[in-house]
Amino acid sequence: MKKLDSNLLEIINPRINKEFYGFDNIEKLFLNILRNKKLLNAYIFYGIKGIGKATFAFRLSRFILSQNKNFNKNLYISKEDPVFKTVASLTHPDFILIESENNKNKEEISTELLKTIQEKVYKTCAESEYKIIVIDSIDDIKSKRSSNTLLKILEDCPQNCIFFIISHSIFQVPKTIKSRCQKIYFNPINNEKFKNWFKQFNLIDEKSMNVVLSLSNGSLGKAMEIINSRKYIEIYHKSNELIQNIQQINLANIEELFSLYNSNEVCIKSFLLIIQYQISKNIKQLIIENNKIHLVNFYLSLFFEINAALNLFKSFTLDSSQLLNIIKFLLLKHSKNL
Repeated sequence: MKKLDSNLLEIINPRINKEFYGFDNIEKLFLNILRNKKLLNAYIFYGIKGIGKATFAFRLSRFILSQNKNFNKNLYISKEDPVFKTVASLTHPDFILIESENNKNKEEISTELLKTIQEKVYKTCAESEYKIIVIDSIDDIKSKRSSNTLLKILEDCPQNCIFFIISHSIFQVPKTIKSRCQKIYFNPINNEKFKNWFKQFNLIDEKSMNVVLSLSNGSLGKAMEIINSRKYIEIYHKSNELIQNIQQINLANIEELFSLYNSNEVCIKSFLLIIQYQISKNIKQLIIENNKIHLVNFYLSLFFEINAALNLFKSFTLDSSQLLNIIKFLLLKHSKNL
């Protein structure tokens, strides 16, 4: 990661990212596995989105495929190494990346796409000891048919074929697939590591940094996204003001908050999660005060109704404007009911 002239942070695609931060324990684990030749056929790297799982999958893949590795140090492979270049360009004969296709504006890994790797896994390795398949991410495998196709590949793949599977929501991964994989958890990065990392770029003040830490939930990728779009911080403060004063709000106040939403800068899920974060923060404070149970119930009801609307949005592919109108109605309804 580096600071750009435009006073933003450059977000580097995992394929070309040579940096890896915050997970020395996982790096040491795989160095030991490789040193002792105990690599398994399939691993699921799971944790919140943007934490570095795909970056690590590419880092580990390059190390395994490279002829220039040092088992006593780390998994770093120079950008000048031919393997780094061919993996980054997806031209390495022993490396396959499976990622989602945009199907009617819905990100998905199709059964047909998964079937393309079935014949490839049985082919002889061209340059390396292993053939590596990275799936980014299994969360984009939506249908049971697609899941069964992946399961069959995992069950039948040869010993020198290694799967690194990315998951942002492991509870959604079918148990049959999880049972075939070694699960590696990427825990959220703690706040002190975050602060040390971002202080070197001098992009935001201490107050804004606390907002970033609150909203990123330990995800480096999310933190960078927030810093690059100051809309997040505006939405954070405006939603805090609205939720704190929900007894006095009207439609104009709600419209003022929602006018900050811009799908090019902040996705709708993130926008609503900021509002939910402010509601949950209020609930925690009220519980500490211990004498306003009716308000706790009020905010809990609002929180879960927003959650239900979000689930409808995911399940029935509602238009974003429809979802926003539902949330506006919920906020206005609850303000009048308090």
